[in-house]
Amino acid sequence: MSHSADSVLPDSNRLPEFKPPVPMPEDLWGDRWQFASLPAGELWDSFSGRLTPIQSLPQDANPLELGLASDLFIPGVIITGGRKALTIARWIQSVSPQALTYQSSPGAPSGLILQTTDRSRYVLATFEDPEVQRSGETFQQRQITTQGLHFLLIQPDDSGMTHSGVWLLKSSSVA
Repeated sequence: MSHSADSVLPDSNRLPEFKPPVPMPEDLWGDRWQFASLPAGELWDSFSGRLTPIQSLPQDANPLELGLASDLFIPGVIITGGRKALTIARWIQSVSPQALTYQSSPGAPSGLILQTTDRSRYVLATFEDPEVQRSGETFQQRQITTQGLHFLLIQPDDSGMTHSGVWLLKSSSVA
C-alpha cells in the first residue's frame, strides 16, 4: 500500500478539541450552587460511605492514593437541586462528566463549565459577582495543587444528610 506525500495519519496522542459550550438544560437548573472544598483526608470518607443513588468514586481518584497531603483542600462544586436533585444527578451521569472548569474573559461574565468524556461542554452557571469570581479563581488554582482532582456534589438540600450524586473528577489540563 502506498501513501501520498500529503496523506496525514492521525496523531493518536492528541485529543480532539472540546466542542463549544452550550447551556445546561434550563429545566435542570438547581436551586443554588456554590464552590466548596474539603481536606483530602476527609474527602473519601465523606462520600464513599454514603448510600448515594449516583456515585463515581474511582479508587484511583482517592486523594490519599494519589499521594496528596491529608490537609490539602480538594476543590469542588455543590449544587443544591431541591426536588430536582436526583433528575439533575441522572442527567449529569448521562453526559459522562470528566471535569469542571472556571472560565473568565475580560468584559464577559465568568462561568462554570462541565466537560464530558465525549468532549462536550455545558455551562452550569454564569456570574459577574467579583466575590464569586475570586472563588472561581481559587477553585481553578486548587486544581493545580491537587493534580486536577476535584468533586461535584448534587444534593436536595443543604442539611448534609442526603446526596443525590457525587463524582470525583480529574481535569487533565492542569495535571
